[in-house]
Amino acid sequence: MTEQELQHIIQQGEGFYTEFKRNVNTDIKKEMVAFANASGGNIFIGVDDDGTVPGVTITNALLSKIQTSATDCDPSIAIEIEKIGNKVLQIKVLEGTSKPYRCTTGFHLRVGANSQKMTTDAIIEFLEKEGRVRFDEQLRQDVPVKENFDFAKWMDFAQLAKLGEPTLEPMSALKSFGAAKEVSGIDYFTNAGVLLFAKDTKQFLPQAVVSCVLYKGTEKVDIQDRKDFDGDVISNIDAAMQFVERHINVSAKIEDTQRQDVWEVPKVALREAIVNAVVHRDYLEKGARVMVEVFDDRIVISNPGGLPKGLAEKDFGKYSLTRNSVLANLLLRTNYIEKLGTGVGRINKVLADAGLPKATFAFNTFFTVVFSRGKGGQKGGQKGGQKGGQKLTTRQQDVLNLIAENPSVTRDELAKTLGINTSAIQKHMEKLKDKGVIVRVGGDKGGHWKITED
Repeated sequence: MTEQELQHIIQQGEGFYTEFKRNVNTDIKKEMVAFANASGGNIFIGVDDDGTVPGVTITNALLSKIQTSATDCDPSIAIEIEKIGNKVLQIKVLEGTSKPYRCTTGFHLRVGANSQKMTTDAIIEFLEKEGRVRFDEQLRQDVPVKENFDFAKWMDFAQLAKLGEPTLEPMSALKSFGAAKEVSGIDYFTNAGVLLFAKDTKQFLPQAVVSCVLYKGTEKVDIQDRKDFDGDVISNIDAAMQFVERHINVSAKIEDTQRQDVWEVPKVALREAIVNAVVHRDYLEKGARVMVEVFDDRIVISNPGGLPKGLAEKDFGKYSLTRNSVLANLLLRTNYIEKLGTGVGRINKVLADAGLPKATFAFNTFFTVVFSRGKGGQKGGQKGGQKGGQKLTTRQQDVLNLIAENPSVTRDELAKTLGINTSAIQKHMEKLKDKGVIVRVGGDKGGHWKITED
């Protein structure tokens, strides 16, 4: 920008895209946040509010202070700094790609010629207007592609996605997929890119771990094997599947002279559940991880984050709402996701085809899928349901699976998870007791349910 162009802007005065500041002070972060949460804008250092230009002494220390102010915001704000003549600095604040932004004084938004602090109601309205901030779309300006790109992972992905001869310069593809973005001539990963193509995913996203645990028996007491997988998304899924395969029954079937492995719980259903857990987990929750737990009688797969915001419980299994759409669409290009929104139906279809009980789905702050196992699963599934020559109803089976997952579960918790009233739960549990499938051990307080051996 020339000094003549600056004079023209000064004549226009402060506005939605323009802020004048005599010097850099503590308010600079507030102005940066306000512009980043709006449509971007310019802060001119060395210009007074009344339009006079006293100027500022431009030093490396001042430039460093401005850059540090932008980095200290949460998330970091992208800026460009330009000298205008010898005594004015233009700070160009780019519109944020990871809204909302905040500084130590809170969330601010550019309104007219002022930067206003947002109230709780205003923040809610802002989020509704801007749309939900998706974790996988967020730009990671601390992860430049050049230093962190794992070309081998890209080649593996390109082969899975059948991209043909992948180019030796894959940046255009990464950007079109939403895995990377360019800012001021530098390419940075988004979180989706970090999850798939970074050399060291755990360095930047330590919460992206899949933990697999084998327990002896049906309680979380005696751990026989545990592995934590902290690689990229695809390798974590593969490693979790291999862990499960090692610890469940896998038989062989010869068909047309070809050997086929038959898992006691269909491989397709398990992989669908693990993929869903990894793709749809809430990565903003840093204190929890995807869990794959193998018990004698069941397999439990869970991830932090219940149903995505906007998807009602009554619509679960009918409609699809993706929490991490960039990540989901990347895996859709591979064979890891067959079609978005079909996971629940596919799981129950392959279970039904194998003559196995339906999986049980539960969601609150976590999303959980429970599979009944072959031998162990019979305790809480087919054998229990056939005792006395009677099969369990679908709802009774749902109750039984939840009891298998948590023997101390209460009637109120069962009612909330299954979306029915407590009196209906009481009737189902009385039926299960009458059939000899479950017994109560201990009193109402401190006791638990036990699934009978027969």
